[in-house]
Amino acid sequence: SFNKIIKRLQLFLRSKIPRGSTSIKTKHKTMKQVFQRLCICLAAGIILLSCRKTASFQQQDEVAASAKTHGTMLPLKGTYETTNERLSNPPMLLQRITGIGQSSHLGEGKFVALSTLNLTTAPPFSLSGTATFYAANGDEFYTSFAGTAMPRPDGIMDVVMNHTIQGGTGRFEEATGNFTGSAIGDPAKLNGTITYKGTISY
Repeated sequence: SFNKIIKRLQLFLRSKIPRGSTSIKTKHKTMKQVFQRLCICLAAGIILLSCRKTASFQQQDEVAASAKTHGTMLPLKGTYETTNERLSNPPMLLQRITGIGQSSHLGEGKFVALSTLNLTTAPPFSLSGTATFYAANGDEFYTSFAGTAMPRPDGIMDVVMNHTIQGGTGRFEEATGNFTGSAIGDPAKLNGTITYKGTISY
């Protein structure tokens, strides 16, 4: 340690400074040499401590980065009441879906999704889009999703979509994760309910 270096320097000084009848000129010359060596040793000690601190800070940064990169996946659940707004007509049905509800890690909040339902193929129909989920405090995370809509004989559709979380703002700036949304779509109604279940890391 630095204290050990100082003690060794003190012993070195005592051993090198002449005693007894040695001339004052010789003593001054010896003290000058000792002083020069002392400065060199002190500089080396300071550099050594600086290198150790730098290495320590680098190690702490690496640990923090590793913890952030390998974050723990946490359960994510939510239920929202939805309202659909048609933005374009079939066969490529574009809708804006707004959900009001609550989910873990978000609290009371909402989401807004833009979803395109492809009705040009045989069922199950494919759908895809993007969504923004808003937390109670204003933080938000973004997702892209893809899924299917399977019509029943009565025309109601069973809708399943898989979301991938792609960052956000606030505490969700580097959020990742995946979750599945499930809903029952009734073409005769603009309102519905959707539930989500999956995992998130942030």
